[in-house]
Formats: sequence, structure tokens, C-alpha cells
Amino acid sequence: MDTERAINVFVQAFCAGKSQTYPYVPSKIEGLWVMRDHPPRKKCRKMEVIAHGQDPEAVVAIVKGADLDWHFLCHIHESHEDYDRIRNEYKTLGYRPVTTEWLFVHDLRSVPLSESNPPVTEIFSQEELDLVPQVASQKRKFCVNQRLFGCWNEETDIGWVRSIPVGQDAWVSALHVHNIYRRQGFGMALMSKLLTRDLETGCEYSVLLATAAGSKLYPRLGYQEIATLQMFCPIHR
Repeated sequence: MDTERAINVFVQAFCAGKSQTYPYVPSKIEGLWVMRDHPPRKKCRKMEVIAHGQDPEAVVAIVKGADLDWHFLCHIHESHEDYDRIRNEYKTLGYRPVTTEWLFVHDLRSVPLSESNPPVTEIFSQEELDLVPQVASQKRKFCVNQRLFGCWNEETDIGWVRSIPVGQDAWVSALHVHNIYRRQGFGMALMSKLLTRDLETGCEYSVLLATAAGSKLYPRLGYQEIATLQMFCPIHR
């Protein structure tokens, strides 16, 4: 899978997830992905701009020419490109670094098998989800066209993850294991179940963005890093 295809999976799945409450729509402006509330509303969520394959100076020129409102700018570049150069160029152009994540893909040729006790279960309806004991601050909703996997005991939920199909591929969303259950194999079990179901349903690739902590887990599952995402925001509104 090339980076452009992986970015398309990211953009489409990210917008699908945010559209559960209000339409969040992707469009392209001179090669940049722009994701935002559409139609516009009184209190719009922050738009996000995705850049790949263009120099920072060209990206910022396009953004200014389009007269975009305040936004997050995500510059995705190949892993071998000069991280510090890109970062410093955006700082010179009036952007502040926010965070860095890494883009990973899995070709599903070899899916690791990992189980947990209690086992990971796929949820197929809101009625099933309502029967699962959940931490009050982590109440979840069942979303059509997304695959939801969870692990729980009689007292509380332990962890969750979603798979969002995009064409022949799938996006990994919201992998989370509660603090007291971490480092006990639940994250591996959740991902193993997700990848197995992706393969069974005909997916060709699984795609995700990982934090620094997550980037240590995913290679153990067979994911390969293909690009780096640096997020910035304008210093001045």
C-alpha cells in the first residue's frame, strides 16, 4: 500500500467517525485534503488540513489562498524525509508544532492470534452494547458500518477498538484499554480479533495512526510504518 492510498483511508474514516454527530466532510483544494463541518454552522469544529507530497511553503500558500479559517495542519511525509527540516520550515512560516504520530499499514497476510480472559467479543447492535457494563465517562454508541470489539467482565469494561471499512481497506479507530488492565495482553487480543475479522470480510489492508507508545505495540502485530504525521496549528488566529 502506498502512502496516498493510506491517507485516503485515514481521511474517509476520520470524517465518517466525526460525522456521527454532524456531517464532517472531506474535499480537496489544490492537492490538500480539507476536512470540516458541512454545511457550516454557528459553532463549527476546527477544520483539519492534510498535506502530502508538497513543500511546507507551497502548502501554506495554498491555505492562505483558500482563505481557510483557523485549522490544524497535518503534514504527512515519508519516514525517510528530514523530520526536523519540515518542522522548522513550518515554524518559520508561522505554525506551532502540536504533536507527531506515525502511519502504519498491515497487509493481513499473517494475522497474529492472541486471546484474553475474558475474551474479546464483537458487538452487533446498540441493544447488545447497552448490556455491557461501562465506565460512566466512557459510554459508547454503536455505529452502523463500523465493526466494534470489546472486552469486559461482570463489573466493568476493559477495552475497546473499532474497525471502519473504507473501500477494500479498513481503519483502526479508538483502541483503548483502561489503565488498570494495561500490559496484560488485552490490547493485543483486541487487535488480533479486529484483524481477523478484517481479513474474513475481504479487507486488503488495515491502516492506523500510532502515538509514540502505540508505535511499539503495532509492529508486534505485523504493522509496518510507512510515513510520519506532524501536526501544526497557526501561531496567530
